[in-house]
Amino acid sequence: MAVEIKSGNGGTDTASVDPVSKALHVINYSSDGHEGIHALPVVLATNNATALNEFVLPSLNSEQYAFISIQLLGTWVASITFEGSNDNTTFYSIATTDPSANGTGQVTATINRVVKVPVLTKYIRARVSAYTSGTISAVAYGHRNENSSGLISSLGTIELQAETTKKIGNVGLVADGTPNYQKFISGAGLNATAVKGSPAKLTILNIVNGAATLRYFKIYNKASAPTVGTDIPLITITLPNGSSSFTLPAFIGIDFSVGLSFACTLGVGDDDTTPFTVTGEVTAMLAYV
Repeated sequence: MAVEIKSGNGGTDTASVDPVSKALHVINYSSDGHEGIHALPVVLATNNATALNEFVLPSLNSEQYAFISIQLLGTWVASITFEGSNDNTTFYSIATTDPSANGTGQVTATINRVVKVPVLTKYIRARVSAYTSGTISAVAYGHRNENSSGLISSLGTIELQAETTKKIGNVGLVADGTPNYQKFISGAGLNATAVKGSPAKLTILNIVNGAATLRYFKIYNKASAPTVGTDIPLITITLPNGSSSFTLPAFIGIDFSVGLSFACTLGVGDDDTTPFTVTGEVTAMLAYV
């Protein structure tokens, strides 16, 4: 990069200062002679691979660049996985972007294409993770300036809704779906209960133990009433004695991938089957979606 310094009066003389304004006019030139500070991409590597686990691009030190662009060439049938590492020993897959398709994060390529690799780690490489035939060639460029070409990844959507009288209105966190509520009053026995027979999120839980000794409330990831002593609870809540209560904060929420059910026992062990002997010792309110 070259720097040209001109006087503040707009003249053509260089390395002089305007006697009135005391100003300098500075113009930056990139290495190709164009005005501006945009740096040209730098060729980092070119390489070929013809077998499983060979490197289309060997490990590259990427710490000087904002992102790496990799072009795949040749006639081949294979899968190329893009990987990153900070120690140059253990590598993990990196989500890339296909700018031509404005594609979201993809960790492999199976056709010739150009991908944008975000610099999230010190080292980046491209490995043949599946191979059938052909020669895969690649050219990698390092870019010192970021641009908006393509997305890095897509991790979901947050929707902000503004009130009509404001440029930015109230923003809230809303659970997925309309909540359902269930009241529970314990009876004599194990109180095995199915709450929801499909995936659920438990959003609110309030339990009160009115007994004189500890009680245990066990929650299962199961679509039907649990078989107490055989099924393993996902969560076991110890309820202190003396009308103490337990409350799950509303904004946390707990996901159950199969279903939601619960039971009550006098013992803490997963295999305990000691039942309640008195009705009405434990009461609870659940909200779920």
